[in-house]
Amino acid sequence: MIKPFSHYLKQNLVRKSWPNISMAKSLINKASVKLQRIKKGSMHEEESSIIFEDIYESLREASQSLMELKGFKPYSHEALVSFLKENKMLPLEQVSIIDNYRIVRNNSVYKAERVSLEKCKEALVFAIKVLPQIKKRFEDLAIEQR
Repeated sequence: MIKPFSHYLKQNLVRKSWPNISMAKSLINKASVKLQRIKKGSMHEEESSIIFEDIYESLREASQSLMELKGFKPYSHEALVSFLKENKMLPLEQVSIIDNYRIVRNNSVYKAERVSLEKCKEALVFAIKVLPQIKKRFEDLAIEQR
């Protein structure tokens, strides 16, 4: 269960600092490149878990770029989701999907659970839809920083 963002700050799972514009740009660009690489490739059942993890990482990096613009450094994927939710960076439904993907990715990485090809394709469609929304939010926040 995702806790309030203040919980992650108190637990030192997020560090408050100055906005890091260059880090934020790097993260959003890396997320875009990663997603483009995935889109160009083919998907097979035997690779679906690895591809899913990369799709999630693309969403995570793009989302973390928003935190960097606001001067936060996350040390927890849950803290990232909490930030997105509390700051209304994306619609709640999309934040919930990202949180679900966080759990699926965690199970894949730490429990070696297989991610189905169907789930992987679903995540790719979602990421292709949401990444431009995150980029738009990024651009709006970057303008505010000037």
